Amino acid sequence: MVRRPVRRLSAAQKRAQREQNAGIVKVVVVVAAVCAFGFAYYKVTSAHRHLDSATLCPHDPESVTVLLVDVTDPMNVAQRQDFMNQLVRLKNSIPRYGKLVVTKVDATSNSLLSPVIVTCNPGSAVDENEATGDPARLQKQREEGFEKPLDAAFSKIAEASGADTSPILESVQSVALTELEKPGTQGRPKRLVLVSDLLQNTQGLNFYHSLPDAAKLVESSAFRRVRTDLRDVQVELWMLERQDAASTQPRALADLWDHLISAQQGTVVRVYNVSG
Repeated sequence: MVRRPVRRLSAAQKRAQREQNAGIVKVVVVVAAVCAFGFAYYKVTSAHRHLDSATLCPHDPESVTVLLVDVTDPMNVAQRQDFMNQLVRLKNSIPRYGKLVVTKVDATSNSLLSPVIVTCNPGSAVDENEATGDPARLQKQREEGFEKPLDAAFSKIAEASGADTSPILESVQSVALTELEKPGTQGRPKRLVLVSDLLQNTQGLNFYHSLPDAAKLVESSAFRRVRTDLRDVQVELWMLERQDAASTQPRALADLWDHLISAQQGTVVRVYNVSG
């Protein structure tokens, strides 16, 4: 067997190879640094989105929550306290860049409902890194632009309206059309929180005297006029009990609303009886 002679590199060739390898290492380091900087820049810029000065909402909120309130009669002390407790929990549940719309039940024969307030959670100090932002400034923005206006709105909606009618289904249709079905909300978490005694009271539909049969109601022309699309919407029902609850708000009332929401392709995820 004939061995081939081993080719030895000259000093100049070895030096050139070392310089070539060093150059490759430098290129790899530079590329890695550029990628790391680009990723860090993306994280910082994506975390700091342009917000509307009035609502603190970005162009495309991360989620949409609608609080629809129907307070016809004055709340007693216990009800009001529990109601305010639930509102604080709701406020704290809104994610960063999530949208909260607060609206009161009202007639929609001439126009759709106008919200009491529309606002978004801009985040808080825990969402900000001192190296890339200002946690104190963000916390102040949250307190002054999100929490205080909401607390004022919550106090406003807790007052009794004294209205003669309760067009609840019409109001659900209104907020669905103006907020929950808005273009751009597809694929984003959507929630409807309905606070009411759940007693629909209009000329076409009245739940006070007796509850209608759910299946027949869904097929009625009266319901077809007020139905809407609640597809992908999670619904919470916060029931305000009346003094005559034993006769006007039987257990079947919540079941009726569950059926009505399901008929509109929504999902009732919580039924809560406000204390008192």
